[in-house]
Amino acid sequence: MSRAAHHQLAEPPRQAWGPEAVRFELLQAIEYALLQVLRRISAPAGAARLHIEKVLPGGVAAGCTKRAERLAEQLLRLLGSSSSPGTLRKSQRLKRLLALLDSVHGLLKSGRHATPRELYYTHATLFPRQQLSDDLVKWLCQVLEVPRHYLRLVGTAKGLVRGHLRLLEPRPGHCIGSQDAQAIWIDCMDPLEPRGHSISPVCAHLLRTETMARTVLVVEKETVFYRLLGEELLERHRPCVIVTARGFPDVPTRYLLRQLWSSCAKPRFHVLVDFDPHGLAIAATYAFGPGTGLDWIREDLSLPEAQPLLCPGGVPGAARYGLDPSEAMKLTPKDRAVALGLQQRFLQMATDGRRIPAAFKEALDMLLDGGLKYEIDALENLSALIDDSWAS
Repeated sequence: MSRAAHHQLAEPPRQAWGPEAVRFELLQAIEYALLQVLRRISAPAGAARLHIEKVLPGGVAAGCTKRAERLAEQLLRLLGSSSSPGTLRKSQRLKRLLALLDSVHGLLKSGRHATPRELYYTHATLFPRQQLSDDLVKWLCQVLEVPRHYLRLVGTAKGLVRGHLRLLEPRPGHCIGSQDAQAIWIDCMDPLEPRGHSISPVCAHLLRTETMARTVLVVEKETVFYRLLGEELLERHRPCVIVTARGFPDVPTRYLLRQLWSSCAKPRFHVLVDFDPHGLAIAATYAFGPGTGLDWIREDLSLPEAQPLLCPGGVPGAARYGLDPSEAMKLTPKDRAVALGLQQRFLQMATDGRRIPAAFKEALDMLLDGGLKYEIDALENLSALIDDSWAS
C-alpha cells in the first residue's frame, strides 16, 4: 500500500459519479486483498479469513465485495500456505503484482494518472521488459472487471473529434471531480483546432457531452478524416460530428462515442471503413464492443445501432463513386481468415440473442462471394457516397 494508506484507509467520496464511484470500490478491494495477504503471513496456520465488513471501516462500497474477494483469492493462491508454499515462479509473480497494486493504489488515492510506460520504469528492477508489466495490468483489469483507465493508467492521446459538439473535460493539472470548477468546456468547432480536438485518454471521465447532432460519422483513417474536413462535410450536413481513432479503435475514443449515444438523444452512427475484412472488423468493434471474455465491459464500449457505411453493391457499386477497376484487389488468405472469424462471431452473437444489423451481414457476404476488396481512399467521390447514404 502507498505510504499515506498506512495512516488512513480509503474514505468514501462525498459525491461519486461515473468511474469515480468505482474508484472507492477499487481502493477498498485493493486494501482488503492486501490485508488478507498480511493475515495469511502473520496469522497461525488455518486461521479463518477476515470478513470484509470487519476489515474496512466506514462501510463497504456497493460492488466492492466481489472484486475484493476475487483479488484476495488470486493473491492468496500465489502466496500459498505453510503446508503448500507457492513456487518460485508464483512468488515472483506475487512480488510483481504487489508492486503494481502499490502504484495503482497510490494513483487512485491521489487522483493522478500515469502511463503504462511510467509504471514499468517505476518497477524496472522487477520487470525485464514492459510487455510483462502490461500483461499483468491486463490480468488485474480482468480480475477487477474494470478497464485500464479506471486504475488511472492511460495511454497517449490517439483519437480526434471535430463537429458540432461541446465536451466538458477536466482542467489540465486537476484531479477528476464532480464540480464544474475543475472542468472546462471544449468547443469542437473551435477555429483554433481546425484539424480536430484530441480525445483525452481520460475521456471516459467526461462530466458531460452536449450536441444537437443527429449523425456521427466514425472514420477509420486519419487521412480520410482530414479529407472530409477539407471537403466541408460538416458545413453540408450540420449539425454532425466526425470522429477517428486513426486506425484500430482505442478505448477512450469508444467511450466518447458511447457517451454521445447514451446522453445525446441517441444519434445515428455510421462507420466509414475500407471495404475489406479488416475494415469490417473495425466497424464491428465499434458496434459490438470487445469479443468473448470481456462481457463486463462490452456495454460501455458498444454502439448498438452503428452501421458500416459502404458502397451499395460492393466493388461493382463503388465504380459509381469513382473507383478505378485497377484499385480493386483480391482477398488474401489472411483476409479470408479474418472474414471467417467475423462470420463465426456473428453466428455466436445470433445464438446469444444479440441483434446484428443487416448491413454487416450483407457486407461480409459480398466480400466472401465476390473475393474483391478496395480501400476507401480510392473513391474519388467519397463525399457523394456519404451524401447519398445520409439522404436515403
